[in-house]
Amino acid sequence: MDLKGFLREKRAAVLKRWLDYVLMTYPQQTAEFLKNRKNQFANPVGQIITDGISGIFDVLIADLGPGGRSGEGADAGNLAEFLDNIVKVRAIQDFSASEAVGFIFSLKKAVRAELGALGDDGAELYAELDGFDDSVDRLALAAFDAYARCRERIFELKTSEFRNQAFRLFQQAHLIVDTPEGGENDENPEDKIG
Repeated sequence: MDLKGFLREKRAAVLKRWLDYVLMTYPQQTAEFLKNRKNQFANPVGQIITDGISGIFDVLIADLGPGGRSGEGADAGNLAEFLDNIVKVRAIQDFSASEAVGFIFSLKKAVRAELGALGDDGAELYAELDGFDDSVDRLALAAFDAYARCRERIFELKTSEFRNQAFRLFQQAHLIVDTPEGGENDENPEDKIG
């Protein structure tokens, strides 16, 4: 059996371990809630994480070639969607950048834990892990890019909201005079300040 066949066979066990590792990054009470609430409406974050890691795993495994090497033909659109969904959630939570994307690396740990259960029988599968690890490392880099985009968007939204609040305060203080909509005001712009 090759690594791809092993991972397909052990899919449920690897995903359970990976989910447990991801949930360990949350406070205990939050982790228990995310793990035990199965209703997607009562627990959308837990659903996003579960669906996301399942989708990521399936795309990575489908792309594994001989020797555990990635065929680099991974369904980039689906992979990016699953990854973005998880990263968006973690980008707005109280995580540092490394904590927000570090969950990707715990996939390696989950796979090795399952391989370790084979004992000496899994020795030849370990030889294929380098290619798999490379795929996970590339995924982690993509996760960091997604995190950076999310944080940039959050910053843009906060800046825009700050500008809007400041504008409304100036209006309330009568420091800005509105011109009639659609009409041109030939006055000097400095004349608008009351």
